[in-house]
Amino acid sequence: MASTTANARHWLAANRQSVLFGLLVVTVALGPLLAALPSGRTILNVCLGLTLLATTVSPMEERASGRGFFIFVALAIVLGLAPLRTPLGSTGPITMAVWSAIAFIAAARALRYAVSSPHIDLKHLLAALNAYLLVGVFLGEIWVVIEGTWPQSLLQGGQPIADFGLPDGIYFSFVTLATLGYGDITPMTPIARGLAVFEAVFGQLYLAVMVARLVSLRIAGESRDDQ
Repeated sequence: MASTTANARHWLAANRQSVLFGLLVVTVALGPLLAALPSGRTILNVCLGLTLLATTVSPMEERASGRGFFIFVALAIVLGLAPLRTPLGSTGPITMAVWSAIAFIAAARALRYAVSSPHIDLKHLLAALNAYLLVGVFLGEIWVVIEGTWPQSLLQGGQPIADFGLPDGIYFSFVTLATLGYGDITPMTPIARGLAVFEAVFGQLYLAVMVARLVSLRIAGESRDDQ
């Protein structure tokens, strides 16, 4: 049993970028479908929780330093999935904000890993993609928190949005991140507009800088191989 567990941990550590990428793609792809199901939002939150857990998987040499981060993330996931309420109301917005903060830390770690090696392989490319997807997915949670805290921060067709859920937040986040500009959902308040500008600028700068960085590393690697 111990040997099987150790082998599973080793496999997860060796393939953590692939696992994380798969979970992120599934979360983004299933969001619209799950929104139509009665328990779809709960399933989507479980997918996000698994995604956060995947970000805590560390290689063997980093296992000790990552243990505390894993415990913190696991506790945040439990609090996020539990239907807790306080005298001030639901804990949902707070835990969603905490989840997003964890995701941004994970995105920074993935980005650091993506540019940490002079040789670019599939793992480093997936890490660069994971950083982008993590920001898009979990900024979707921030959009839900903003609309829930300050109603009518976002309007759809000039009208208030009756039920702005996580699938809607993820959709609007990626539309903004990729600067598609469909215009079906419009930020109205200063906070919403400021976040929309930040996300759009980040999305464009990230793609430009990351592509240039990866291409330069690839060219440098090929030059070393030719020498």
